[in-house]
Amino acid sequence: MACAAAAVAQPLPASRLPPVGDEQPVWVGADAPPTVRLAQSTEAISRPAAIEPPPLAPPPSPAERGLFQGFELSADWLPRLDDDSLGHSKLSASASFGVPPFVLGVPLLVTPRAALHQLDGPNTIDVPSRVNDLDLSIGSFKKLGERWSARGSVNVGVYGDEDSLGASDALRVSGFGVAIYEASPEWQWVIGAAYLNRDDLAVVPAFGVIHDRGDVRFELTMPRPRILWRLPQDAAGTERAIYVAGDLGGGAWAVRRTDGTTDTLNLGSWGVGLGYETKAGPGAWFSGKRRYELGYVFGRTLEYAKSGEEISLDDSLVMRVGWNY
Repeated sequence: MACAAAAVAQPLPASRLPPVGDEQPVWVGADAPPTVRLAQSTEAISRPAAIEPPPLAPPPSPAERGLFQGFELSADWLPRLDDDSLGHSKLSASASFGVPPFVLGVPLLVTPRAALHQLDGPNTIDVPSRVNDLDLSIGSFKKLGERWSARGSVNVGVYGDEDSLGASDALRVSGFGVAIYEASPEWQWVIGAAYLNRDDLAVVPAFGVIHDRGDVRFELTMPRPRILWRLPQDAAGTERAIYVAGDLGGGAWAVRRTDGTTDTLNLGSWGVGLGYETKAGPGAWFSGKRRYELGYVFGRTLEYAKSGEEISLDDSLVMRVGWNY
């Protein structure tokens, strides 16, 4: 699920960190995409990945992976700090599968995802204690010339509580498309848009520039900018990096209200975070990539689409951890 950039994925979409955690799908017989990503793929705790701007991945690795491309687990926690606040915890799992271009003419990356959200509060309005995400993302990449390329994704999923997953409001289709201009190996420009299909935010632009200096990577892209510093490898060959990132959060779920009606719960937020990511070196007993992030979430809103009820939520902290292989 896993948004411009679960997941539109894939949430919280695997961790994309070149060279840390940089093992991507291999498109057999297709040109590799340029070194570009729109944002860090750690999902905001208050959004389903399939209705968010998704990340753009760096180029594929040289090694062939075959059908199975990777697996990701993540956990997020946003505490309830007072009675009028909203606590939110999330567990998410996704797997990615590659379809080579000789099957349909273009390479595809297919990612099913499931997530469980636990909600706590606020006291001023009824909110379900649990909502769920079940979605499927299909993405592709196409080379348009020596310097131009395009990337896009379509996502279909159901989002709601246990009483509303079968409702028409639970089904949502979203997607994104961007054009990428590679001015040089160090500079890439990105322009496009993401269709979020949310009541509070339908479409967001996706644009910016990525500059990679080797030790520092600037991802000055909306809606999720990030600056990453690569650290020296340790004695075991573990690749490491730290980063600061901005984030556009939000999500939408069909829910059953206390009066028995079905409505769409919309959550929105902005955030900033400090993160640490690693990729295990050769021969390590623990393979894969890990990430840890501590952030601050502000500008939080809660809105019901049909009733028109809307409240502002208090700012809060958010803690995230993730592992992908």
